[in-house]
Amino acid sequence: MTGEGTDFEKLSEGPHSGVGPAAPRTLAHRRERARLFSAAVLAAIVTAFALLNLGDVKVHWLITTGRTPLIVVIAFAFVLGMLIDRLVMRARRKRRG
Repeated sequence: MTGEGTDFEKLSEGPHSGVGPAAPRTLAHRRERARLFSAAVLAAIVTAFALLNLGDVKVHWLITTGRTPLIVVIAFAFVLGMLIDRLVMRARRKRRG
């Protein structure tokens, strides 16, 4: 037996023992994981909502009017909303500093 301890002791240390590469996660890492989880949940909800609404609808676009699958309208609105959000956030960051 060596002075390093038994294999059982090494296993019982756990991932949050502060030893080695599995040290406790930082707050930034937890925030990133929470943000990723939230994005996945939102994407799942939007996908489910869109798949439940497959019928064609009459859409009045800026230039023309036509029949479009509702899933396309939902996806377009979602992407447009994300784009506007990113542009607003970028403008706020520029104003702050």
